Order: sequence, then C-alpha cells, then structure tokens
Amino acid sequence: MLSDLRFAFRLLAKAPGFATLAILSFAAASVQACTIFVLTDATHALFCNNEDWSNPRTRIWFVPASAGCYGRAYVGYDDGWARGGLNTAGLACDWVGGFSEEWQPGPAAQCVRGNPTERLLESCATVEEAIAFFQQHPESDFARAKLLVADRSGASAIIGARDGKLQIEPSNTSRGFGYGFRTLNMLLANAPPATVAAGTGILHACRQEGRYATKYSNVFDLKSGEIFLYPLSETANEVRFNLAAELRKGGHYYDLPQIHQQLAQAPRPLLREMRRFFLDEFPPVADHEPSVTRHLRATIEDAMHGAMRPTDYNVELWTNIAPAQKAIQADLQRYGGLTSMALVDRQTEDNRQSLLYRIEFEKAILLMRFVLDGEHHVALIHSEGAERKPGADLGGD
Repeated sequence: MLSDLRFAFRLLAKAPGFATLAILSFAAASVQACTIFVLTDATHALFCNNEDWSNPRTRIWFVPASAGCYGRAYVGYDDGWARGGLNTAGLACDWVGGFSEEWQPGPAAQCVRGNPTERLLESCATVEEAIAFFQQHPESDFARAKLLVADRSGASAIIGARDGKLQIEPSNTSRGFGYGFRTLNMLLANAPPATVAAGTGILHACRQEGRYATKYSNVFDLKSGEIFLYPLSETANEVRFNLAAELRKGGHYYDLPQIHQQLAQAPRPLLREMRRFFLDEFPPVADHEPSVTRHLRATIEDAMHGAMRPTDYNVELWTNIAPAQKAIQADLQRYGGLTSMALVDRQTEDNRQSLLYRIEFEKAILLMRFVLDGEHHVALIHSEGAERKPGADLGGD
C-alpha cells in the first residue's frame, strides 16, 4: 500500500528517548506503492494486497463486533493505524498512495473521527455503502491516495479524487492498481481464475524490492471470511485464519515477523492504540503541580518555534535530540497550534516523575508521556497515542 508515502508513526528524532506519533495521514510521494486487486467470478470474490514500506514491524489485529460495529481484522504496522482490512459482512479495503490531487474534504463536521479505514470497515457492508460513506464523510487522504474497496458479491470501487471532486470507478470484474500495475494488468488480461493460488501468484509477481520492499501480502476471501496471510510476502510462509473463529478469541493481535511463534502462545490482548477511540479512556486527573505542566507546555511550544533550550533536558536526552531540532519543529508544526494540555496520569518512582498528558493541537490530539529526573529535567518524551482531528490535513513530507 505504501512506498515513499505512509500513514506515519514518525520519530521526530531517531535517537532513543524522544519519539512521537506524527503524521496520521498519507505523505506525498513520487511513485505509487503497494499493489491491490480483486479476483472475482460467479462464485468467488478475493481481495489481494501487497503492503510495501520500509517499516518491518507489521501486525494483524482482530476487533470483535460491538454496538453498531461489525467484527473486523485490520492489517498494518506497530502504530495501530489500520492500512486495510476485512469485516464480518465481507467488505474489504486497502489504499494505494503516491497521488497528488486537488482536494478539499469539506467541513470538519462531515469528516469521521480517527482513521477512515477503521470507521469504514466497522460500519459498512457493501461497496454501495462504502461509496455513500465517503460521499457523506469526505477525507483529506484522497489528495494523496486512492482506496480499493470490494464486497462479497465481487463488486468493487476505486475511490479517490480528481479536479477537486470525489472520483468513483465501480466494477464487477477482476481489477486492480498500484506499484505493480504493468505486471498486474498483463496477468489480469489472461483472465486468471478467482483462486487463492492465482491471487498469491500475482502478488508474488508484483512484489517490490529495495528500500520499500513488500513487507507482507494478504488474500481475503470475501465470501468465507478466510484470511491468507504471507508475513514475509513468500507463499511458503502462509498463515491462514478464519475471521469468525479468530474473533471468538476476543480482541487480540499478532506481530507478523513473529507470528509463527505467537500462534502457539496465548492470544495477545489488543494494545492501547488498537482500541476504538482509546483516548476517551483518559479523563483529566487533579493536577497538583500546575507549574510543572506550564513548564512542559513551554518546552513543546519552544520546540514548535525552533527554540529548544538545553537546560530543560538532561544531558543524555539533549545530546540525542539537539541535532534533530529542525525535524522536530517541522513535524510538530504540522499539528497546528497547541490549544490545551491536561494531566491524565502521574506516577513517581525513585525520585523520577512520569507524567502522562492529553495534549490537544488544532489538527490532532496526542497522548504524551514526560519523564522528569530528580532535578526536574526532561529525561524522556514519548507519544503513547494520537488521533487526527476530523478533516484535518497534516500534509506530506
């Protein structure tokens, strides 16, 4: 799905100790990434995807049905931001980035909260419903990416933007696009059967190599709910799931590089960032040291203005982050202005304070942890989650 673009779980500095969630959106790119396609005939409907990117920390996670939401499986990376997936109604989707289109999503009130992929799969059962979803809830991602969505009938649609308008290309035949489009079009022209073997063969032929090599491949059987996963994009490493059976285990996830070992272990419960609207789980708590909060807010605002001060940090952290000040400034500025900062958890151990804040910017909300040493110097800053505000465009690289 991704190449020189991504939904990012960016490091503002590559050094240990200062990491934040950042661009929960697609970044601009010069080439398309990932290859996605549908294979369908009178009795079968398969959704196939090659996920291309540089991050090897890939995952699949399963979220059971809840009030108003279908059960679903998501695929993506270790940021908890789903790139694609399948739901129990037989609807699947994934993205291809690398486009550059004029596009305005419209009023924020019309845009969905959080990840549009997740909102789509939890609420829609058919391609028609998916089209209506994005007509009602236009998203900024269409400026840089297009979505392929398909349902168990074999119907599909490519949804994107062109000349400032939503563009919809429906079909009821085998079709696809992305990085391997030349090879894909050649192979689809031979009318391959709608079988898992044919799908995996095409995925293998369309793999990307190099810096943004294919990290995993998946085939979703939209009628049966079977998931065929290739963690290393090699057919010899196939892992097979049944969506309904997996959901009966409750919410859980697998790290794809270790999936063969983890399958023999107890299911791993969903991590915080995999839970639906997890930021709502962190209401403010009493802040008995508002001067500390004001000081930490000032350090963030200093970073946003390119005026970080070494006296605010301990020596080890400052040594690591000082060379990255411009990158830190650029990434933080993408959030817009800082509007509020509320303490949601406080812990003290060995003369060190660990403070967790819900920090609201104009375009995003972050859950950010600060660790202070005994002299109140910042020893660690780490983002434990983020949510893009509805309709916010965080821009690209």
